[in-house]
Amino acid sequence: MPPDEQEAQASTDEAKPATGMRRWAERNEALVSLLIPAFLLGMGRGFIVPVLPLLAIDFGTGAAGAGLLLFVPMFGGVIVSLPTGYLMDRIGRRKLLISSTLILSLSALLILRASSFAEILVYLGINGLAQQMWQMTRLTVIADSSAQNRRGRMITGMAGVSRAGTLLGPLAGGAIAELFGLRMPFLVFGIMALLATVPSYLFVRETAPAVLARRRGDTAAAQVDISWARLITRPVLVLFTAQFMANVGRGGVQGQGGIYVAYAAFAYGLGAIELGGISSAMGVVGIPVTLMAGQVMDRFGRKRTIVPASALLAVGLWIMGGVAWSELGLPFFILGFITINLAVSFMAGSMQTLGSDVAPAAARGKFFGVNRLIAEAGSATNPGIFTLSVALIAGAGGFTVAFASMGGFAIAASLLIGLVLRETLRKD
Repeated sequence: MPPDEQEAQASTDEAKPATGMRRWAERNEALVSLLIPAFLLGMGRGFIVPVLPLLAIDFGTGAAGAGLLLFVPMFGGVIVSLPTGYLMDRIGRRKLLISSTLILSLSALLILRASSFAEILVYLGINGLAQQMWQMTRLTVIADSSAQNRRGRMITGMAGVSRAGTLLGPLAGGAIAELFGLRMPFLVFGIMALLATVPSYLFVRETAPAVLARRRGDTAAAQVDISWARLITRPVLVLFTAQFMANVGRGGVQGQGGIYVAYAAFAYGLGAIELGGISSAMGVVGIPVTLMAGQVMDRFGRKRTIVPASALLAVGLWIMGGVAWSELGLPFFILGFITINLAVSFMAGSMQTLGSDVAPAAARGKFFGVNRLIAEAGSATNPGIFTLSVALIAGAGGFTVAFASMGGFAIAASLLIGLVLRETLRKD
């Protein structure tokens, strides 16, 4: 049966007793529709982490080229955020979940045949666009269907299994790159994204209020919206500002590596296997910290994770700046890298949870469209700062300015949330 007909009969299906695979899927809905796809996509992204800076070296584009390879997926996420938000409210969540993973798979596979650096940039941009579509839609489904005092655990659970997938990806991806060439990890990524489509197609049900209202024939409910004047409140403005600042600080830890893997490749001459090993090790460190953060958020409040994590992130970035300025050895780099990853792991899912608390139920897609636009703009600014700094300032000074600037944004986010924003967890 086509997906649209499946959706149209959702209410009828709910009335029928579930049997076999459907019954098992309903009992394990979070596992099937949330955690398995997050794990597969995390693993796919992990496979390509160690090869991105090496592709830049292979094309002779230098550190600035490596920064571009990290920047363009984030830029793709920026430009698709608002359209995705509107589409989620108008056509529904399920269609976007399915289409986003298919686009992810196609864009990864197209990189196998790319003949120029510019072509790779285009496909990576499309890949980042699709990743953002999936992340936004999955986050909105959680906000639609989970109680407030469980959102932290649900969102960090998704982040945790994604990191578990990323943990397995880089080392294996580095080995595949060494044995079969730098492009082959993208083949694995494409296969993982295609597999992630299956649970969404088979088991995810629609949760968009307007779409469900149309199916019930409730015209008035289907047309309910919220004006920008009511949407943009003081807490929302504070959240948006802090979101941008926090993501400028942490945006470089894409797939446990990002700009830091690029720095290690150029500063220490590490190869694919070494870069993949460092990234995988950070996954080991980060997974239990991420899961613990969800428990802390749901029990003690959102600020208890965001404020200290942002401050620790600033410290780690300034350590990294000192390592670059003094041209210290690899052990000092690893110290800074561990500090940054601990902070980012403890912060994983916290800003999204905070956003789900303040998002209006009638227009969650619209809200998350703006929120993720701001978040992805911050994330894209991170490798943007890195790229500009190393392009304009020669030697260690470029790396130092980049890391120090990011640390400034991270500490600003910590102060803003800690001093201005009220706790959003309700304990009633």
